Amino acid sequence: MNQVNQVNQVNQVNQVSQVNQVNYSKLSYRAEIDGLRAIAVVSVILYHAQMVLFGRDWFEGGFIGVDIFFAISGYLITRIILSELQTKGSFSFLNFYERRARRILPMLFVVIFVSTPYAWQKLLPSEFVEYAESILASLFFGSNFFFYFSTTEYGADSALLKPFLHTWSLGVEEQFYLVFPFIAIIVFKFFRQHFLTIIFGLSLLSLQFAELMETRNSDLNFYLPFSRFWELAVGSMLAYRELNSKASNERIGTRIFPMLGLFLVVISILFFDSKTPHPSLYTLIPIVGVALIIGFASKDELVGKILGSKPFVWMGLVSYSAYLWHFPIFAFSRIHSEPSNYDKIGLILATIFLSIVSYFIIERPFRKKVGSKTLFYIIFLSVTSVAVGVFFTWHTEGFKERYQYQINLNLDKKGYAQDHLKFAGKIHKDSSFDDQSINLLFVGNSHARDLLSAFHQNKYKLDGFNLRRGPVGQISCFDPKAQSDEVKSKSDSFYSSEDYKKSNIIIVSTRFRKSQACIRKKEVLSDIEGLRALINRVLIDGKKVVVFGSNVEFKTYGPKKINLLDYRLEQLADSVGGISNIRIDDFNSLVETLSFDTYADRNVGVEKLNVIVEDLAKDRGVLFVNKYALSCSDLNKSCLVLSPNGDKVFWDASHFSINGARYIGSILLTEEFISSLKNLVIN
Repeated sequence: MNQVNQVNQVNQVNQVSQVNQVNYSKLSYRAEIDGLRAIAVVSVILYHAQMVLFGRDWFEGGFIGVDIFFAISGYLITRIILSELQTKGSFSFLNFYERRARRILPMLFVVIFVSTPYAWQKLLPSEFVEYAESILASLFFGSNFFFYFSTTEYGADSALLKPFLHTWSLGVEEQFYLVFPFIAIIVFKFFRQHFLTIIFGLSLLSLQFAELMETRNSDLNFYLPFSRFWELAVGSMLAYRELNSKASNERIGTRIFPMLGLFLVVISILFFDSKTPHPSLYTLIPIVGVALIIGFASKDELVGKILGSKPFVWMGLVSYSAYLWHFPIFAFSRIHSEPSNYDKIGLILATIFLSIVSYFIIERPFRKKVGSKTLFYIIFLSVTSVAVGVFFTWHTEGFKERYQYQINLNLDKKGYAQDHLKFAGKIHKDSSFDDQSINLLFVGNSHARDLLSAFHQNKYKLDGFNLRRGPVGQISCFDPKAQSDEVKSKSDSFYSSEDYKKSNIIIVSTRFRKSQACIRKKEVLSDIEGLRALINRVLIDGKKVVVFGSNVEFKTYGPKKINLLDYRLEQLADSVGGISNIRIDDFNSLVETLSFDTYADRNVGVEKLNVIVEDLAKDRGVLFVNKYALSCSDLNKSCLVLSPNGDKVFWDASHFSINGARYIGSILLTEEFISSLKNLVIN
């Protein structure tokens, strides 16, 4: 976020002191402002981290950190403008915007150039095009409008995958900087006695507009600059008061008001959440808190001493760098799966480290040592480079040809299986059910694990859903004909589990067989009868059910029992002297041939059993999904072999690879399907 250079503040102080000694103390450096910045940036980082501790995300209200930044920016910028008008009688727009450029652009360019290689590696072509457009929008400070038209709700999981989404706030601030100096100068010169009244009136209009827009279009309200004007204007009124009124010696006010202000800020961070209308009248709570701190805190009282302490000040000094770095770091780490809490702690530490390095290497030198001409050339070359890169990204549709040369030729079947098991364990460990979300409990064998992976890797589409896998592996375990106590206890333990009690929807996905053992070598029972009993019990308990049919199954070849793709790849590799010698054209020809062959080699019995499962589901009025149709087409006589990214969809006869599951999930989780899941719970 936008900070004001301490050195520039001191220079302003020196200029003012030569003309008006009374104003010197009023413009002296205030360490507590940097401490307030520290609270703002830490709350934003923890909000985007979404760390769940003891079953709750304690920083759901951390988004108000941006509002804190707005109020601070309004205060500092207005203090600069008014002090210059008071002492010189004029205002230099050139100097003002040069200071803004020195403060904002160098770090923004660094983050863009460092992030782009990761975007190249991790983003799909269409995503890479949007990424390129977003960085161009950020350079011209239009990110708030760009992301309104291209992104879902700001706090939604899908938004967390946009590496430069956080630059929307830079857009709002810069739009304020373009307009407010003109307003301030006109009001100061022609209506000076009514400065506070006019700014206060505009603030009320802005606040009322935000309150009205929150009910009309909350997403647009979030990004609009006029919905945020009142927050920056609160800081402006504080600056005017500081420069034009006598210092107060009221000890009660200077002691109680900062503590009350800090209390209002803290409770907003801890108790606001995604359901809190924002910006709206509710946002007055943290903004009033910030105003009380800025207006009454000092180095002589408790809150000022805390915020002015070295840890807070240092975090405040690097807050702009931290704000720029943290969001791309989290966004890229989330693309394939949600990081664990331990991973997130590491990402936060990496953010702080990069911020400290950036402050000393980039921020400070560009404020002090880099000349105006050098600054201009650097900005010109950087903007030109970005513009050229964006043009070629558009022209090549995200350099989509790069995926032709990133094909995963790994033939290590065991490695695929181990990766999937590790991933499934990580999903279960990092997830939990709560009362505020729709809880999906996946039941079934390894195919349920695959489907859970497909959902989890596309969780950015599933805002408001929690995902877990149940303890029962085989649907036959629910067959009421079970005789042994060991088998009976399987279903009993499932129905008595906390996950089942808290679940809203049971997702059934398994490798259906007419008869198979619930536990290895323990009673061969019926999957169909087990499914029937499970559905009946779940419906009696007032829960919903979604049944997925069996997946496609391919024939396997050789002693390794590998699927046809891997079998043909091994043959091709042997013929050319190793897998590394396979030419891309030969590989593409092989894949085109397999499009038909894999269909011919599938197990026809799968479809027949799926018909039985589908009839059972429809008879009980529950949703059925043809999982087989997600990967094979009767119309085209083909099955998926590779995803558009060049990843194998299946690592054996019927199981998805991790990346294959991600692709299948992207096909399955349409807006229509997700709405149908939500409607199940509502109805």
